[in-house]
Amino acid sequence: MENENATMSQEVWAVLDPSPRAVARAAFLASALNLAAALALLVALQPGLPSSSNGILGRLDYVRGQTVFWWSGWLLWHAAALGLLGFYVGLAGLWRRQAPIRCGLALLCAAAGLAADLSAEALYMGLAPRLGVEGFGLAEAAAGLLTGYVGNGLYTVAGALLTWAGAPNLPKYLVALAIPVWLAGSALAAATLLDSVGGQFWSTAVLMPTFVVWTALTRRWLLQVRGGDYGRVR
Repeated sequence: MENENATMSQEVWAVLDPSPRAVARAAFLASALNLAAALALLVALQPGLPSSSNGILGRLDYVRGQTVFWWSGWLLWHAAALGLLGFYVGLAGLWRRQAPIRCGLALLCAAAGLAADLSAEALYMGLAPRLGVEGFGLAEAAAGLLTGYVGNGLYTVAGALLTWAGAPNLPKYLVALAIPVWLAGSALAAATLLDSVGGQFWSTAVLMPTFVVWTALTRRWLLQVRGGDYGRVR
């Protein structure tokens, strides 16, 4: 039993002690999946979400009548959330020795954010289309708070903690680019809590492209890093 526990512990630490190249692969996946999710938001999801031009009856008709598009869009967001968590796990593994508390707290926040995010998307997919107008409005309000405030807010806190943890190792341009990413994430959380449709639109419009660019540039930097020069082994 002790040998089995020791082996399991070694396997867990191996996951949390990745090479820069492995984290670069996670960064690529997170960037690609979040780009695909952003496109799905514009093409497949926007007609079913609150906006100045989408009345509640029109939204309800869309989510009931366009199930394939509606579900496909949210499934892409599922994948993007999982890709984000994988990227965060990789970054935490790189910097856990130099900032263990920040990295551990970041992973707790990211995991809690994922749970809230997937729960919200399940409400959008499975519950909201089955309800009447009043129930639909309540369901989408609850789902919006879960994903926009709780999920996105926790992802933002996790990302900011990991950026702080890795700041001594990251190039200055990546630290600088991370600032508008996490500010936009914070703005989206605040706009969701305040029920500001315009605020949610514009903060998302800043958040998604800056995050995709940041993860892509982080991947490029990680591919150039040599293990001996990296903070993980210092």
